[in-house]
Amino acid sequence: MRYGYIGLGNLGEHLAMSLLRAGFQVTVNDLNKTSAKRLLEAGAKWADTPRAVAEASAAVFTCLPSPKASEAVLTGPNGILAGLKKGGTWIENSTLGRDETLRLAAIAKEHGIDTLEAPVTGGVHLAAHGKITVLAGGDQDGRLVAKKEVMWVVGVQRKGLWFAGTMLLGGGQHAGE
Repeated sequence: MRYGYIGLGNLGEHLAMSLLRAGFQVTVNDLNKTSAKRLLEAGAKWADTPRAVAEASAAVFTCLPSPKASEAVLTGPNGILAGLKKGGTWIENSTLGRDETLRLAAIAKEHGIDTLEAPVTGGVHLAAHGKITVLAGGDQDGRLVAKKEVMWVVGVQRKGLWFAGTMLLGGGQHAGE
């Protein structure tokens, strides 16, 4: 499967590298192309826009600094929704509030795109070694379970992936409630 990764800051770069180490084809994008240097050297492909990342991918991960950034990358004219084919998946590693996650997931759904909420915890040092914990939430119809193998790649194999609540979108942000 071909994946995209947008947002190559301290966490995103390491999470994308985990996908490459596992043998997946990965296309990347960031506002700062120099953030992709190690990933490109490891075999990732660069795309100039989030749309171009989505056009090259079956699923696109994002790890961005704010809800506003996530919305712009998802819905902008050169955003993920402009390029991802119907039936594709947006996997959100950013830490968004529950209401924002649900709102953006509804927009994605209107475009025929599935959303997996997958915020991470454990810090950059664990992400660098593929040992970060992923708190995953998704649609009730089982699509989250279908993506669990790739979620294990970005987090600890089977130990660092937590399915939140009843797998309702928004559950990953409120797993302790």
